[in-house]
Amino acid sequence: MTKRLCAVQQLVLAVGLAGGVAPALFAQTGRMPAYVVPSYEDFRITTRMSHGDGPSHTTTTTLYLRGARERRESAVEQTGESATPLLASILQCDQRRAIHLNLSDQLFSEVTFVEWSNSFAGVSTRPEAQGPVVTTIEDAVDTGERRRLGRHVARRVKTTTVVSPAPGANTPASRRETEGWYIDLPGLGCVASEMKSSLRLSAENPNGPRDRHRYQTKGTARRGYAIEETTRHTEARMTYTTTVTLVDWSDAPLDPLLFELPAHFRPALPMPGGGVDLTKPDSVANRLQTYWDVITAVVSRVVPWSRDRLR
Repeated sequence: MTKRLCAVQQLVLAVGLAGGVAPALFAQTGRMPAYVVPSYEDFRITTRMSHGDGPSHTTTTTLYLRGARERRESAVEQTGESATPLLASILQCDQRRAIHLNLSDQLFSEVTFVEWSNSFAGVSTRPEAQGPVVTTIEDAVDTGERRRLGRHVARRVKTTTVVSPAPGANTPASRRETEGWYIDLPGLGCVASEMKSSLRLSAENPNGPRDRHRYQTKGTARRGYAIEETTRHTEARMTYTTTVTLVDWSDAPLDPLLFELPAHFRPALPMPGGGVDLTKPDSVANRLQTYWDVITAVVSRVVPWSRDRLR
């Protein structure tokens, strides 16, 4: 189970922006970003993200860019855990298609991008919340420092985000300080809008009124794609640190086949509720086992005493 969950976590990292930025921006602003077809010069960059003070949990991500296409490869490493599959995603913005790959087991799934405006047609933002006010203030400052990364120029930006809830709010107070070096990669994820520096998430109580969020911006320095970054998030007197380090980069020509579906890869297992399990091939035996697992899970919840008999 741990291996499968880690693989799913890797997939979320590997999918990139196209699958997540549009819904996130819609949730925050009620507006959809424009779909774009970028035109990149060949570029490859590898970064490593670590959580905490030690190397117990790291994610290594390699981003490849060429023309209207991008590829991300991600690998999660956890001390004491078995190796998880190396996953990748290919975004073919010119074809409106995403291909997700399990490189370890040579499995794949494909997704065709639908028109985002059609996907969210008829979806309205929720009515104004009536709960306590939560004020979030973000201050992003460009230090003026620059460094060159091949054809790209990185800038250093310091960002501070302070969340201050009124008494009775569900959202906890927090402070996040981020300092890093960033480069511009316009059109990343096939979207025109740059993702906000912090995703606006909040805690909610289903039995009470939703918090009323108010956002204020001081400094408006742009960030971009992080090549080096340190984030310290403090909440409930606990501080969590996330660090991104630059491993390698190159602007040498890339093989066009990196951005195509390998001919010898097999389809991954589709799941009954939607999506795919990239850790298993699509076969009759695997489909039957998946359906049986779903049935037994439902029956076990409805009739708890039947749990042992279904095993």
